[in-house]
Amino acid sequence: MHRGPIRARAGTALVCALGIALATAGCGTDDTAPARHRPTVQAGRQPDRAGTGADSDGGRTLALGEPTSITYKRGSDHLRGTLRVTAVSIRKGTRAELKRAGARYDARTTHPYYVTMTFENTGGSPLHYPFLNTPTGLEDTSGTDAQPLITADDGVKPCRGVDPDDFASGASATLCKVFLVPKGERPSVVTYSTGDDTRRPVRWTAAP
Repeated sequence: MHRGPIRARAGTALVCALGIALATAGCGTDDTAPARHRPTVQAGRQPDRAGTGADSDGGRTLALGEPTSITYKRGSDHLRGTLRVTAVSIRKGTRAELKRAGARYDARTTHPYYVTMTFENTGGSPLHYPFLNTPTGLEDTSGTDAQPLITADDGVKPCRGVDPDDFASGASATLCKVFLVPKGERPSVVTYSTGDDTRRPVRWTAAP
């Protein structure tokens, strides 16, 4: 499938939606340990709360791997749907992985973390260009929102995050997003904020 113009538009929209600028500082040399040595927070088998009603978990903190049902709403075109969303894992990335992808960030002051999410369209209608991963956030242990790092489509092989152009009813997708956490801090909670009440996002604890 040809994705050039579509993905370029999607990338621009994502940057605008997040309201951030990429760090342009050169990479350091102190974050080169192999990925297998990096700590991973991985979900275990959890109770399925996705049947409790859309948005019933707003403001709650769930365990990694615990699904929830949320109302998806996008911007000025009022695109709406119902999603089953799960924060699956948080893994510390490496400078080498991002360097191979052509991503630039200040490795002297931040560490990359990969947040993997799963999505299922449980509503009755397809979602066109939904930007599923845009509302995903990560807070560090100081309570500060980590900065997302925008990378080329599928550029970071351990953290692929290309949103589907068309998300049919019943379809599912697994997406990953890169965040930069200041050195000295660790991931605390994953957040997902969309729908009518973005002040009460669903939260997943990063603790194992």
